[in-house]
Amino acid sequence: MKNILLIIIALGIAQWWFKDPSIGGYDYVIKYSGSGNKDTNLSMLITLHGDGDTPENFYNTALDQFKTPARIIILKAPKSYGAGYAWPWDPASLQEAGSAMDEAVRKLTLKFPTMGKPVLMGMSGGGRMAYYQALKYGNNYSYVFPISGMLSQEYLANDSSKPGAKVFAYHGKSDSVVSFDSGMVAAKLLREHDIDVEFTEFDGGHQGIFRNMKLEITQAIEQKLNTL
Repeated sequence: MKNILLIIIALGIAQWWFKDPSIGGYDYVIKYSGSGNKDTNLSMLITLHGDGDTPENFYNTALDQFKTPARIIILKAPKSYGAGYAWPWDPASLQEAGSAMDEAVRKLTLKFPTMGKPVLMGMSGGGRMAYYQALKYGNNYSYVFPISGMLSQEYLANDSSKPGAKVFAYHGKSDSVVSFDSGMVAAKLLREHDIDVEFTEFDGGHQGIFRNMKLEITQAIEQKLNTL
């Protein structure tokens, strides 16, 4: 009986030890690129995976080529979806998740020694949230990189926007998951709110970041990280 109790306690400790850390209601995975480590004052890259993906898989497929020393935070989307997690689709839930994310990012920059304001990058469903953050909480970021994302007026309610960060958006012209036109609408919406947006189109579909655009986007983000 005593041995069984010790095993149960050990399993509980192991589950706690290996669980992803959490802040502001968001679980997250943390990685270090270049020569960075947990005690170093570093620029911070907040990243948002796509719907149905996981933080670890997103890192392995989209973020593993960074060489600039940085603290890379991959936030886990709040909803279970297939084999992974997803960001809310309906406006009210997205606004709620966006507010919680703003709080989590603020806490992360206080928890870790951080140089300047964080850079934000999001893919697909994460790109939708990145666009939303750029419009609603843009003054809390240095730069925002939405990739294969969308945003429309219905997500904004009547709340005031807080633009600040320049946005570098990327979208494939043959995207069949999130249409290219949807990406153009998002960029236009941000410009209407006085946000500086640079929109880059590329030949490819929804997964273009993982193939023909991965190196270009990595280098573009690294260039900005090096300015912080």
